[in-house]
Amino acid sequence: MLRIDAVAKQNASQRTRVPGQPLRLIVVEDDGAAADMLAVVVTDLGHTLCGVARTEDEAVELATRERPDLALMDVRLGGGDGIAVARRLNLGHGVRSIYLSGNSDHGTMARITETYPLGVVHKPFSHAQLKVALDLAARRLR
Repeated sequence: MLRIDAVAKQNASQRTRVPGQPLRLIVVEDDGAAADMLAVVVTDLGHTLCGVARTEDEAVELATRERPDLALMDVRLGGGDGIAVARRLNLGHGVRSIYLSGNSDHGTMARITETYPLGVVHKPFSHAQLKVALDLAARRLR
């Protein structure tokens, strides 16, 4: 486990953010309507949307190509596990996640915590809740 943490920290340290700069992010969400809404909110808040992925493979390809600062990650992807995708993005690309979850059970929250998230936003969420999560993430990434 120590090696995994060291690799993730090394990947994250290779990118530095300039204070006040908008975040570059990807949305990983399998529900089309939810993904569209997130895309609108993210851009309304002044951040750069690098793309939307609906599957693990799309998320990895998008992160490889775009090198985002973070991912807005749905915990339960249709046919997949958003927590596993977030772990893969962090280890392989240094991309950390803010989780979007309709579940707050102990098991799910424990698995999320193990990936060192930048935040968790529970569904249904408001524009203001997402703004706070993104603002806090930006500060943590500086």
